[in-house]
Amino acid sequence: MGDYTDLATVRAMEGMDSLTVFPDADITVAIDFAEDAVIDQYTGTSWVAKAFSVTLDGTGTGRIVVEDLDARRVLFIRSISSCTVDGSAQSDIGDWSFYPEGIVLRKEGTFTVTHPGRNIVLMGTAGATTTAPEDIQYAARTIARQFLLDAVSRVEDRALSIQNDYGTVRLAQPGMKYPTGLPAVDVILNRRRHRAPSVA
Repeated sequence: MGDYTDLATVRAMEGMDSLTVFPDADITVAIDFAEDAVIDQYTGTSWVAKAFSVTLDGTGTGRIVVEDLDARRVLFIRSISSCTVDGSAQSDIGDWSFYPEGIVLRKEGTFTVTHPGRNIVLMGTAGATTTAPEDIQYAARTIARQFLLDAVSRVEDRALSIQNDYGTVRLAQPGMKYPTGLPAVDVILNRRRHRAPSVA
């Protein structure tokens, strides 16, 4: 991926200079984890315009709510590039309207209901912004670095505290409102979080 940060940026961070301990391939995995599994999943959207392809049930109306395989709303739709209904390509997509809350409206026609369903294939791009904001870039590189450090740490991953020369040090743990356990990052992710609105 590398949409919010890149290998060179993470490599330049403190403690990341060892090619033996932190090979390029591991850094790439850490970046992918930070961007997709943490940032996009928790905030509910991508922070650049990313391609999506979804298979949906027809509604019998000219309106459809776009969701991915995990039933997460595809927010901030920017474009629709193609759509098939019951295997037939739709030629009027240029007339359709789409909205940040993940709704697509046809000017004419309907998204036909077919049993057992899954008869609409919709492709396009979506994302809250076209260039990741600086705080999201910071979050991505910080999460990636922590992911790599945790992989080689001798501290038990469920430890709540450790003893060192300074005494007892309490360790932050991820939780429902704190997805990473990194306070500065969790503040960013909570501030940037989007929840799909209820639609009737």
